[in-house]
Amino acid sequence: MINFTIKPNHLTWMPSLKNILLYLLLSVSVPAIAQKTGKVYGQLADTITHITLKDAYITLLKGTAAQKSVFSDATGGFSCDNIPYGDYTIHISFSGLAPVRRTISLDARHPLLNLDTIYMFLSARTLDTLVVAEPPMVIKKDTLEFNASRFPTRPYAELAKLVQLLPGIQINNDGTMTVNGIAIDQLTVDGEPFFTGDKQMALSHLPAEIVKKIQVYKTDSLSKSPNGPRTLNIVLQANKRKGTFGKGGAGIGTADTYTLTGDINRMNGGQQYSVMGDLGNVERERMGMDAVAVGSGKQRLLNGAATYRDNRNKQIGFSANALSTGIRNESSSRSHALNIYPNDSSTIQDQVSTGVMNNYSHQFNGNLNTGRGGKTFFVMSPSFGINKTENNSTQQASQQFEKTGVQTYQTTGSNNSTGTNTSIGTNMNLSHSFKRIGERFMSTINIRNSDNESVSTNNSETKYATYSKAIHQQNKSNNQSLNINSNSSYSLPLGNKFSLQAQAGYTFSKDNNKYRTLKYNEASGHFDQLDTTQSNTYGNIYHAGSLQANVSKTINNFNLVAGMGIESDWLHGENKTNHSSLSKHYVNMLPQFSFSYSPAMSNTLQLTYNGKPNQVMIQQLQPVTMTTDSLFIMEGNPDLQQPYTHNINLSLIRMTGMRMMSVTLMQSIVSHSIGTATTLLSNGARVSKPVNIEGQQQTMLMVNMSLPPTTGRSSFNISGNVTYSKNPVLSNNVRNDSRSLYVNAGCNWNYNDKKGLDMELGISPGYNTMSTSVGLNTSYFNTGLNGRVEYGINDWEGGLSVYYNYNSSLPSNYQPDFPYLSPSLRYRFLKKKAGQLSVSVKDLLNQQSGASRSVGATSVVDSWTQTRGRYALLMFTYNISQFGGRPVPQF
Repeated sequence: MINFTIKPNHLTWMPSLKNILLYLLLSVSVPAIAQKTGKVYGQLADTITHITLKDAYITLLKGTAAQKSVFSDATGGFSCDNIPYGDYTIHISFSGLAPVRRTISLDARHPLLNLDTIYMFLSARTLDTLVVAEPPMVIKKDTLEFNASRFPTRPYAELAKLVQLLPGIQINNDGTMTVNGIAIDQLTVDGEPFFTGDKQMALSHLPAEIVKKIQVYKTDSLSKSPNGPRTLNIVLQANKRKGTFGKGGAGIGTADTYTLTGDINRMNGGQQYSVMGDLGNVERERMGMDAVAVGSGKQRLLNGAATYRDNRNKQIGFSANALSTGIRNESSSRSHALNIYPNDSSTIQDQVSTGVMNNYSHQFNGNLNTGRGGKTFFVMSPSFGINKTENNSTQQASQQFEKTGVQTYQTTGSNNSTGTNTSIGTNMNLSHSFKRIGERFMSTINIRNSDNESVSTNNSETKYATYSKAIHQQNKSNNQSLNINSNSSYSLPLGNKFSLQAQAGYTFSKDNNKYRTLKYNEASGHFDQLDTTQSNTYGNIYHAGSLQANVSKTINNFNLVAGMGIESDWLHGENKTNHSSLSKHYVNMLPQFSFSYSPAMSNTLQLTYNGKPNQVMIQQLQPVTMTTDSLFIMEGNPDLQQPYTHNINLSLIRMTGMRMMSVTLMQSIVSHSIGTATTLLSNGARVSKPVNIEGQQQTMLMVNMSLPPTTGRSSFNISGNVTYSKNPVLSNNVRNDSRSLYVNAGCNWNYNDKKGLDMELGISPGYNTMSTSVGLNTSYFNTGLNGRVEYGINDWEGGLSVYYNYNSSLPSNYQPDFPYLSPSLRYRFLKKKAGQLSVSVKDLLNQQSGASRSVGATSVVDSWTQTRGRYALLMFTYNISQFGGRPVPQF
């Protein structure tokens, strides 16, 4: 993302496009006219021990604008070079010490300014007060950290509003989150999952005002992948850890819509209670500026959650939470699919479906930790969950050959299914730091047992050219599984420049599966006729063990890591129905290499390579045929080889003052990749089977740049992504390589001023092209244009949200373009303006739909889904925010 910011305090008017473009030109170009420059340098130490201060943050200010920012080196020294002559203020901050500010001047007579040793005093103020003087963002080893105080939000704003301001972090409309293009899979508060780690719940229920810092780091600290999933950790302000906060709201609207939401949180230092819930059938508020996702139908949501956390004891901490959710979804959709086959045998399938799905989920989680802040730290996190689903649907479909238009079949049917999944497990982590600096042992183990039962009833009739076939059957399945995953690592420094790391891993899983297909008996009126061709009972056992070791060497700003490992996989399956067994054994090497160059703390260039095998599922190996309607038939393949993936990553992260840029180039090449072999039968049915095919690969380039707001009111965010992929499949026993290229860009502009104007505009154009070796070529352009404007005067706020989607490939009956408008008006009143009355209109133009196109190696599918449509909503919200009190006792 590129985030260009203009916020001069003396400006109250919105910058024109001319001013913005001029600023962009001046901020990214190399000046054509040489300037006379100077240099300022010095040394840092504290007043008690006089030890040097490494990684202190030094900012050179011209008025209120930051000109240059650097970190002090390992000796406490710092230097700011190439500074144009003039008067400046130098600001120095270090955690736990009072900031230092000095006025300096550079001119022709004094081009070099030596500040000698600057002593920093212990701060008498709280750490939260010091945050104001800290930089907006900083990189500390593998952690990207944002200071929330540098990203102001409106009173009573939700956490999502704060996160949206952070450079490089994006909240998408489908609920996913990314940082510099890398997925964020977990959200924690003070290092612990918020309830079950539900990101949407935390973003919508936590207030922004209690946040001190936001940290981003790897979810798996042992992972060697530089692009592995990230965790977003919310650090709360110390003075907001004692008090009560929350909100409650109720609303009613047209089209039988309603909503009820609320949460209450009580904090007492290390002790916290929280209760929250939601009830309603209104659409979830869109948080992202990306293209609007396809609608998921009409939803009704009911959830409730409670959590308790107690970390007052310095040695032992405890937390527990419970979450229950009920979702009802009514859907109405249609699709138009081109199924790709060679020799003019491609088919077109049109389908219309309706359905009602109910999902009920109950989750219970606990966390017990001991040894916080000590050399040995242990965490145990047990969990228990029950999930139930009910699904009733009807379908109508027809298929014809693309070239001739000859229809192969027409089918109608209904399906009713129920399922229950129960799981119980625990995760344990142990870490121990030895007396020797850098020597450390870490171990983690995850144990989970689950039981899944499902029953589905299918009633369909398929008409072919010369005959018809009816299916009325019931499918019952029961799956019991036990999974154990463990990983341990040991790190040992070898002198001042070398270090050794050894790692061992073990995975065990055991499944027992029972599938029964029962045909309907007209005579008895029951499903009591066993179909032996589609019934099977089998069990699987999977073991995988690995050993790895690597040595790293650090020379000045360079770091080199090289290592090797070995992994062995054992698979054994027993088919109890036909009394047969299947065993597989794979052995693979695990090479790893990493080279990084860090000339400064916040600038890193890294090149990594690793190779690892992909797990083969025993279900893919079982020689069993499965089908529910005789039109889609799945088979196993006992001759599969284990795929092996080579990953190469080149990444650059650079921070210069307030700017951050990241460039990532990734490539993965898979040998023995598992693809799909699809065969079109004479009656139009399709048979799919997993097979090994060479040639799968993907190359991706992601570029993100950002400039967080400093003193301005306007900011830009820009990101780019180019992805090339090659996926081979077999179609009617003919190899079909699909080559796709996807180019996407995102540009967001934010503007706000002290008079109450807040604007956000975003555009996300994309271009997708795919070609196949059987002769199909397709390309299309899609874009999302999003906007939001809010204006507040006194106690009134007005707003308008606009979303416009366009897809050049969609036919007219699939709505290739549709605008979505949502105006709103809000009024704040009561004491502290804690009450808010709002009226809003969703989908003002009553579009009632969402449409998309998906392109793959075997098919091109256009989809359309009906949404709730236009409705007006009147809502009242009341906020609670009370902090302070006597100090919290520690024991």
